[in-house]
Amino acid sequence: MNNDYDYIIIGAGSAGCVVATRLLQAKAGRILVLEAGTKDSSLFHTIPATVIKVFQQKSWPYMTVPQEHCNHREMILAQGKVLGGGSSVNGMVYCRGQRQDYDLWASEWGCDQWSYQDVLPFFKKAEKNESLADEYHGQSGILPVSENRYRHPLTLACIRAGQQMGMNYVNDMNGWDQAGVGFYQTTTQNGERASTSKTYLKSVEHHPDITIVTDALVHKIETQDHQATGVTYSIAGQATVTALVRKEVIVSAGAIGSPKVLLLSGIGPKQHLDKLDIQCIQDLPVGENFHDHLHMSVNATVTTQNSLLGEDHGLKAVRHFLQWRFTRSGLLTSNILEGGGFIDTNKHGRPDVQFHFLPVLDNFDNTPGEKTAAQAHGLTIKVGHVQPKARGYLRLSSKDPNALPIIDPNYLGHQDDIDANIRAVQAGLRLLQQPALKAIVKEVIEPANIDPDNVDAINKWMRQNIKTVYHPAGSCKMGNEPKNSVTDQTLKVHGFQNLRVIDCSICPQVPSGNTNAVAIMIGERGADFILNH
Repeated sequence: MNNDYDYIIIGAGSAGCVVATRLLQAKAGRILVLEAGTKDSSLFHTIPATVIKVFQQKSWPYMTVPQEHCNHREMILAQGKVLGGGSSVNGMVYCRGQRQDYDLWASEWGCDQWSYQDVLPFFKKAEKNESLADEYHGQSGILPVSENRYRHPLTLACIRAGQQMGMNYVNDMNGWDQAGVGFYQTTTQNGERASTSKTYLKSVEHHPDITIVTDALVHKIETQDHQATGVTYSIAGQATVTALVRKEVIVSAGAIGSPKVLLLSGIGPKQHLDKLDIQCIQDLPVGENFHDHLHMSVNATVTTQNSLLGEDHGLKAVRHFLQWRFTRSGLLTSNILEGGGFIDTNKHGRPDVQFHFLPVLDNFDNTPGEKTAAQAHGLTIKVGHVQPKARGYLRLSSKDPNALPIIDPNYLGHQDDIDANIRAVQAGLRLLQQPALKAIVKEVIEPANIDPDNVDAINKWMRQNIKTVYHPAGSCKMGNEPKNSVTDQTLKVHGFQNLRVIDCSICPQVPSGNTNAVAIMIGERGADFILNH
């Protein structure tokens, strides 16, 4: 077996699949893709509405340390562990964040090559949008972006309520202005999930120059004289193999996996590596600047008895499956998070809170041992602040590559995050008071019996009920100085000519919204840097 490659990509997730595809299209050389998870061959990866099942089955079981500001709860922070990564298990919402996010990367974070005008061409390059065709959208990319075909009556009621509360109805949350309420566009096509594995990677899977290895756990990146020379990994727990690299090693293992791989390879804070007896090759703030989006579920039972409760059982489930199987239509084409919106609760001129509407009581990702939602017909308004200021860190727990890292996101560790998430809950409760929802809401059960103006009661409830939206970012932050960043603006790790990080871990500040589209844009931009710079 010829075990040397031009490029080795660690992680076949949202960004890694993009990089591999673009390098092959450019005939850049032989590529090895290493994915710790399995193949995405299960039907659950194809049917959008089975997002809950697939997420629970195909994820890294990451947990945080007890969170000081969240009643010392240990919290789930699962990440996709499968070909396609997050794009194979996520809610399929296509969201880029706000143009201001990227302009602030340029002005506040020193990343002057990453303004909105710099990144917009790469969002468009990726995108194959079925309905939007203005200056903000692309139609000839690899990633299908679609209108949702199934619209649940409870989602429609939430969207009407948003308008009654003063929000504009919008068809595009990815244009010049994100503010408003409406239906999310989704990364689906013909009633099927469109992950980067099923779109990008599938377009090159038979290419003679690509080798995709699943069940491959990376032990370390081999380096010599500040050159990456190869990657040592094991398949399904067997003996280690070292693949050699001629051109570049690309780390695309996500905001938890990428720092872990760098730390195991001796790239990171010297003090931390010394404690674990790992030789420090490059002293960089790997694992710092770790942050994430949070949300809470504002839950209400409804009189209409038409939520999704029970639709996945018995004859109903059979009927839905047959409809999907033969017509690619109906409930199973729904991403469940069909509608939502962005609202400016702080009057700062741009939205700071995001809504996701669920036509069922959200009971999907409660930490084990915590209370479960009532088995009743209801709806959920997921609410959360989208510009977190708190920063935490990621560390290795041991030298063993099988060991899960220590993750402390320091959730709610900044007063602005506390205030904004309280405003998010207030907005959710006020939404439930609008005529479109008041007409069908039986009882608000989470938070129960709390007035929207009772800040103290909301604060107390929030600390017990807040949880991740699975958007970790920032742990291999890009910048210009090795003392406060891990990569430069072309995503090269400081001190190395041929080692890059290409995923959401490079974000100095997570963009305002869901992060899958962001990871794909970073993949497109990173591939462009490799090929053209």
